[in-house]
Amino acid sequence: MTSSSLALYHGDVKRWQAMSTRAYVLLDIADGKSEQVAKALEGMPGVMMTDLLEGPPDVIVVLEAFERPTLAELTIQALTSVETAIKSVCLLPTQDG
Repeated sequence: MTSSSLALYHGDVKRWQAMSTRAYVLLDIADGKSEQVAKALEGMPGVMMTDLLEGPPDVIVVLEAFERPTLAELTIQALTSVETAIKSVCLLPTQDG
C-alpha cells in the first residue's frame, strides 16, 4: 500500500467512525455457554465483534450502527436473543468522543 493510499484508507476509517455509533455489551453467561453465545451473536445485524473473556463478564459484544436509535434496536435484538445471560451491561461512548 502506498503512502497516499494509506492516507486515503485512514481518512475513510475516520469518516466511518464519525458516521457510526458503537455500543459495548458485557455479558455474564451461564456456565459452559459462553462460546455458543458468542458464535450466535456474531451473525446478528449490527454485531461487529464478539470476544470471550476470562470473566465475569464472559463475553463482550461490539455493535455499530449509523444512528443511535438503530443501535438501540440492534442492541435489544442481540440481548433478547441470549437466553443464558445472567447479567448484561451496555456501555455507550459519549457522543462527543
